[in-house]
Amino acid sequence: MEKTVREFKDDSTEAWYVVGKIFIALFAIAAIVFWFFGEKITHGRIACTMLLLLHMYCPGCGCTRAFNHLVHLRIWESFLSNPFVLSSLAMYVVFMVNTFLCHHTKKIGFTGFPVTRLVYADLIILMIQWVIRNVLYVGFGLTVL
Repeated sequence: MEKTVREFKDDSTEAWYVVGKIFIALFAIAAIVFWFFGEKITHGRIACTMLLLLHMYCPGCGCTRAFNHLVHLRIWESFLSNPFVLSSLAMYVVFMVNTFLCHHTKKIGFTGFPVTRLVYADLIILMIQWVIRNVLYVGFGLTVL
């Protein structure tokens, strides 16, 4: 069977697809580690430096806990810990499936997939949750972590 590769409108799609393939292996290894040792990892004594020094959350605060909750299928807890993990995973899966279909079929898949824009959108989600989390924490003493 001959591989079909269609031209993508976003020049970086091929590069993101290669990175995405590597990420599959890294995600699988991390998921196995967190399945067995996630509770020990997330309840350790290592704290966020930004939280210790500035008494504010960093944008990535809660990502480790969010990933642990996700591996154990506690979706709501994962979202509350840091929504960036779930939004990134959703965007990743949609992108990888679409690009796989574009590579291996002649007509299925959307060649105009805006992968770079989605990466930027995901980073905007990260920053928005960071601001909201710190306003709630610093201004009102509320936290979900």
